[in-house]
Amino acid sequence: MWCVTITRAITPEEVLARYGADAHTARFLTRQQATHLADGDLPEGSVLRAGQMGDWSFCFEDYGVMGCMPGPLSALSRGTETFSVLRGGDGMNGFTYWREGHCEERFEPGAAGTKPRPPHPWWDAVQERLDASGEEYPGLVPVLEATAHHTGAVLDTDTLDGPLLTLRLVDSDRTPDPQTRLQAPRPPEGVRGVPARPGPPRPAEVRLSLDN
Repeated sequence: MWCVTITRAITPEEVLARYGADAHTARFLTRQQATHLADGDLPEGSVLRAGQMGDWSFCFEDYGVMGCMPGPLSALSRGTETFSVLRGGDGMNGFTYWREGHCEERFEPGAAGTKPRPPHPWWDAVQERLDASGEEYPGLVPVLEATAHHTGAVLDTDTLDGPLLTLRLVDSDRTPDPQTRLQAPRPPEGVRGVPARPGPPRPAEVRLSLDN
């Protein structure tokens, strides 16, 4: 299981901050050196490893899936665009594209039942490569090819194994998911300074004319 996000025009330090971490606590560690941060005795969380390739910064998780959650993705994509690729431990893979704080496309590659509403350019780009592969289960290769074609950022083993800006972020500190209108808390009633919710409208006033 692993998860990676790729974001345009922000630094690795800002990537970590948008996940909700304090980037000042990050250290440059290799993949092997970072394994001790995944100790099972530590609080629930994720090991974030961030780097940069050209105009794009990435964050890779061997241990955790914060990079597929709405909170970090909404923050990462604010003012820019972000891709998220998930290889699930249960065999279910995922692709998400966010722009300007909003999810534009989300689907499981190759699963027709997850096809988003049109327009869906990223579904089309991935499906084109899935069809061209000629394989029944090509995995995430078509997804990584589609994102690499757009970003020019190719994540190889040497990059991921080498030193990257690394820290552990506990679940309770990650950027919270954005609230929908249905989730947004309603203001309390009866508190000074908080207006009460309006009641039903009053019936229109009827005036009788005494001239007739």
